[in-house]
Amino acid sequence: MPRTVALLFDSGAEGLVGRTRTEAARLLARRLLNHPGVNDVVVATPTPAAWSQVDVHLEPDPPGPWTFGQRLAELASACQAERVLYFSGGSGLLLSDSDLDALVTAEPCAPPFAILNNFFSTDFLLFSPPCALPDLARDNPLGIRLWQLGYRCYELPRSAGTQFDIDTPGELRILALHPELPSELRAVLSVLPTQPAQALLGALVDPEKEVVVMGRVGGHLLRWLERHAACRMRIISEERGMESSGRAERGAVRSLLGVMGRNRTPAELVTLLGQYGDVVVWDTRVYMAHLGVWPPPEERFASDLLEYEKLGHPQLRDLIRACAASPTPFLLGGHALVSGGLYLASELAWRGVDREPRFGPLPLPGREDNL
Repeated sequence: MPRTVALLFDSGAEGLVGRTRTEAARLLARRLLNHPGVNDVVVATPTPAAWSQVDVHLEPDPPGPWTFGQRLAELASACQAERVLYFSGGSGLLLSDSDLDALVTAEPCAPPFAILNNFFSTDFLLFSPPCALPDLARDNPLGIRLWQLGYRCYELPRSAGTQFDIDTPGELRILALHPELPSELRAVLSVLPTQPAQALLGALVDPEKEVVVMGRVGGHLLRWLERHAACRMRIISEERGMESSGRAERGAVRSLLGVMGRNRTPAELVTLLGQYGDVVVWDTRVYMAHLGVWPPPEERFASDLLEYEKLGHPQLRDLIRACAASPTPFLLGGHALVSGGLYLASELAWRGVDREPRFGPLPLPGREDNL
């Protein structure tokens, strides 16, 4: 088999999200080290000391600015990779052994090809051969860029394993409820309040409940929830790809929720939203971009935890204060919450529930159901 190198990009960031990403990446690296199809595991990180107990090839981040695509190509070239298995920090944590093996050993066609967890917002992929992408600033557009370069692109089946990515405290509240969480992660997440996530899991299996989901919600997730959620769903899907397309940076984001809130105070908007469901799951980054408010990561994460007193922008602070005071639970986060987070929530919700989901497809000869 061609030389396959796993490249893990660890952000090394401080705080709850950063520590969880690094711990998740370490767990994944150990699995990759034990896979016979992986020739080398390389970790790019600003904090090599955090990896002293893992036998990987460390590549400390260089000083000064650098671009993601250039760094990826340089590392692939330095380790003489013929196939690159790339993971962002925090992705791939929930991949089953069989799914990981299928990804590592895949040869769907002659190169060039790429196998991605998500074509439009990539967190991890296998691609062969590696290529130069010097102007690529982040990993999200990897699928689109490789397709434009002539790679034949494939997506992995959607599940919590392939879609879950650690990006905000929102999805971490759901992850903290996982009964099989490794002890290393359970210790990191033990500080998280999980009540909104518990309310979500309870609602997903109750046909008398309704869940409101707002933000960058994809069609694959909608079809998944149609199958795996017993409750009613009220969904506002908007501004998918706003970051990978550059719309957020250009100030070109337009939100229906932003329009709804135009003549209302933040408290009035939250009260209105809370009237339409038993739980509200909200990718607030779309609303922030619509307002032209993009606080630093620590404030965005504080908003997800409803810690409104830590927010500097008055309108955002009032919004989060109202969410914290709402009798309807609000689970806040970013895109990862309304993608992999909800896949995981729907899988966890049915554990220990002594009944089947609402319905399943009738098996018909010669017909495959890909939902």
